Amino acid sequence: MINIVYGGSFNPPTKAHYEIVKKLLNEFRDSKVIIVPVGDTYFKKELIDFKIRKEMLKIVFNTNPNVEINDIEYYKPFDGTLKTLLSLEQVYENLHLVIGADNLVNFDKWINYEEILKKYPLIIIKRNKQDVNELIKKYLYLKPKYQVIEFNNEANSTAIRNNVHEHKDWLDRNVYQYIKDNELYGAWNNV
Repeated sequence: MINIVYGGSFNPPTKAHYEIVKKLLNEFRDSKVIIVPVGDTYFKKELIDFKIRKEMLKIVFNTNPNVEINDIEYYKPFDGTLKTLLSLEQVYENLHLVIGADNLVNFDKWINYEEILKKYPLIIIKRNKQDVNELIKKYLYLKPKYQVIEFNNEANSTAIRNNVHEHKDWLDRNVYQYIKDNELYGAWNNV
């Protein structure tokens, strides 16, 4: 059994996030996916309150016993993925980190990226025609352990934030309703 750490802003969580988790649980039987939304101190444009993002994640995943939403980054200032993984290691063993293949382009800008690559196996989510072998070349000197999972789904949170109603099919219907009810992402402006 492995514990799969899936971090992100989930601003908002989309059907793509759901499908990635489903694919991970199918690929790695008897495993757990630990979803780690970034805290409010993470410097990202348009990031809405952690508690709201966590509530939307609960709407999507609460019925799945193999998925846990962990709020470790809510309680401390963001200090890099390595610190989060080391903290999670106090509770979980055999951690693997999920990243999108697009993150490999600037992975060397991540705090302590070398330690992450040396210590934790990666599960790389490949979308479209990304060449993971080419992207990972610059890190091979660290001998990273990784495997690639193919995934094609065009849903993305940025497009949803730009026009919730136009992209409502990319959202769980209960998340869409939550967004409307709470007037998030300008949902009341473009009905």
